[in-house]
Amino acid sequence: MKTIKYLITALSIGTIINSCSSDLNTLPNGDISGEQLNDDQSKAEKILGGIYLDLRSNGAGGTTLHSDFGIMAIKAGADLMSNDVIQATNQHLGMFYNYDATNANNSAAEFVWTTFYARIFVINKLLDDIKNDNSASNRAIAGQLHALRAYSYFYLIRFYANDYKEHKQDPGLPLVLTTNNQSQGLARSTVSEVYQQITKDIEESIVLLGSYARSSRAQIDQRTAKAIASEIYLQTGDYAKASKYANESRQGIALMTENDYTSTGFSNINNPEVIWGFHNTTPTMSIGNHYASFFSMFDNTNRGYAGAAQIYKLIDKRLYDAIPGTDYRKKVFNGSQRADYTFNGTEKNYPPYVSWKFKDPTMFEGDYIYLRASSLYYTEAEALARQGREAEARQVLYEITSQRDKTYSLSSKSGNELVNEIILQKRIELWGEGYAWFDMKRLGTPLERIYPGTNHTFGRFNLAPDKFKFQIPNKEINNNPQIKQNES
Repeated sequence: MKTIKYLITALSIGTIINSCSSDLNTLPNGDISGEQLNDDQSKAEKILGGIYLDLRSNGAGGTTLHSDFGIMAIKAGADLMSNDVIQATNQHLGMFYNYDATNANNSAAEFVWTTFYARIFVINKLLDDIKNDNSASNRAIAGQLHALRAYSYFYLIRFYANDYKEHKQDPGLPLVLTTNNQSQGLARSTVSEVYQQITKDIEESIVLLGSYARSSRAQIDQRTAKAIASEIYLQTGDYAKASKYANESRQGIALMTENDYTSTGFSNINNPEVIWGFHNTTPTMSIGNHYASFFSMFDNTNRGYAGAAQIYKLIDKRLYDAIPGTDYRKKVFNGSQRADYTFNGTEKNYPPYVSWKFKDPTMFEGDYIYLRASSLYYTEAEALARQGREAEARQVLYEITSQRDKTYSLSSKSGNELVNEIILQKRIELWGEGYAWFDMKRLGTPLERIYPGTNHTFGRFNLAPDKFKFQIPNKEINNNPQIKQNES
């Protein structure tokens, strides 16, 4: 894994937790010495805080591109590969929209890979260094680390390998799990083996975080780990566990109001639905670049790339037309004609189907939301439907949809029609939040951007789901003789 190790050397491990800055000298390649941890028992927590910070920072994937800003960049890029999210012009994240990102020589293939493997290396080292200390604080740190490693491999496997269903023995990923094998060039474990490790990590996390009370939503607690687990089990087809964990994770969380949804709820970590996110501040944003941020790319009302440079993000015409006029989620998108829209006292004229969903009243310092409780309703409903528990599935779907559309009636659908209704509502609710393309890959849904009246732009083509796979970046292929490339 020489390439991964090289790229980690180029990355700085942040040391901010709870929005406070603190100095911590890391060894080359992000290693932490046992002596350091013994000298200051708070250092393990600071290193963990650095991992969280890095996952939202410009350069997380080892490049200087403004498209490289951690989890939110990767979620945004994935959605741009779906049927639902459109980019107006070929700049920055456009590499995802036109599928150039899947090529081994593309910078996106590199920074997606490195964003997660760089963190995995630090996670492994810290897990090794705290394994002999079973204190409550270290159990909580270990629980978060296991969840972060599961989350990292879960994203990687969905980008760089075939879908789990029907492809369990296909090449997956190199499973780097200890500091002993971080310097080695490892072959790819199978898709099944990678998912076995992912589920092992997330289950261990759930146990370790049982009594942990986090100090902010930037940290993973047991509720967050269960939410991540529910998505993992939906992917693998363990629908009993998917529905169980989704239900447990969403309990006690209020849904967003119409005002939350249509104003600035998506840039505020105090949104009642937020399960996991990151509170951005001027100091945290200064670590990266304000323009290299999610709101610069997706807030069409601002002075960033989306707004001022008019690299607009639009909703697919078919999806817009599928939203009932009585559903307030339709208010965050423009219709079929140009229209004026005022935000922060500034009125602008916008093109058809532009999004007003992600509005940040600051200068790109809006909070990042990784996980909302809304997503869990759809995970639970689909998992219940696939178990044949259709009455329960309809009720869960009704609980959230009736909040968005007061005229919505309890569904009478069954079988595939019920599942399709759940997926449609999920696409509407979570537009731009990083779910659509992964669901297309999981469900075998083709990319179809050529249709009568299409409003797709420079990425106007159709693709079969077998093309939804990234190649391993060239730097990794060139430096690891054990790894085999995906076919183009």
